[in-house]
Amino acid sequence: MFVIGKTNNIVFFSQFASNRLSQISFMEINEILENLDCAINLVLKNEKDILQRGLNELNLTGHLAKYLTPLFEELTVDPEYNGDNLKENDRKALDIARNRMIEIGIEPKETNNYKLTPDIIIHKRNTNESNLVVIEAKKDSNSKKHKEFDLLKLEHMTIDYSGNHYNYKLGVAIVFGTNKRVGEIQVLYYQNGILTQRENLK
Repeated sequence: MFVIGKTNNIVFFSQFASNRLSQISFMEINEILENLDCAINLVLKNEKDILQRGLNELNLTGHLAKYLTPLFEELTVDPEYNGDNLKENDRKALDIARNRMIEIGIEPKETNNYKLTPDIIIHKRNTNESNLVVIEAKKDSNSKKHKEFDLLKLEHMTIDYSGNHYNYKLGVAIVFGTNKRVGEIQVLYYQNGILTQRENLK
């Protein structure tokens, strides 16, 4: 069973600041969501063996990126992409407040700065002006702490906060059911860093 946007699911999504939204206005939110639904369905259909066996998460997200690529022809679908040419070291990183890390049970760093390698991003390379979608995916067997850290990263990647400058239009968290729960799925969105139901996305 493929479930998206159930009322008891947490839903996350993000919209660009107005000066960036025009950069990718050619793709409406409904089209983005339909493309994501299509790619997720293909994973559930074609990669059932991976999910049944609970195999490596990187393998799973690699297949998801493969199915997303032809659906976003004008952009690049990049798995495990950590480049950021606005940073001196050309590496993505986020500033996250100490209390937010403590809330999810992770010891905060002294610098409050965390290296960042999203599972999948849909964007134009070498600019942060066309950051369309950022995806974090987990198997249902992952710990609650790691799932919550994904959500915290999505929150910060979809809104300006303390110098963070990614402002993805859409942040998506996906939890895939494995083993006996294959076919079950939870999809989560962020809009402007705020928890938002799928039907309210703009």
